[in-house]
Amino acid sequence: MCKALNSISIVVPALPGDGPILAERIREAVEETGLRAFIRAEGYAFMHSELVGMLGLPHLRLALVGDRISMWVRDPHKLGLGPIGAEELYEGIMRGVEAAVSVIRDYCSEKGVEALIYMP
Repeated sequence: MCKALNSISIVVPALPGDGPILAERIREAVEETGLRAFIRAEGYAFMHSELVGMLGLPHLRLALVGDRISMWVRDPHKLGLGPIGAEELYEGIMRGVEAAVSVIRDYCSEKGVEALIYMP
């Protein structure tokens, strides 16, 4: 499971001005899976609760730099080290990634851009 989480990497070169709108659509989709969005300097950290971040456990990140969106899993190697079960964390992250990728694919199809999407 750690290896699968480590392989997740998404980069979306949004059209000028679309980055914040797309990030918001992704946030909404990921939150619908049960993960909560916590604001970070570069974007969002998606996790079940703030405890996940405080313990340094794996969680999904979104960074918005200009109009480019990047997503990855932070600290995938720490899966199973905390009080939250490895399978629960893994499944939650994967549901969030799948929701994000669905929004991204719709955006790319609509706007005619290509995203780099790596996931298990």
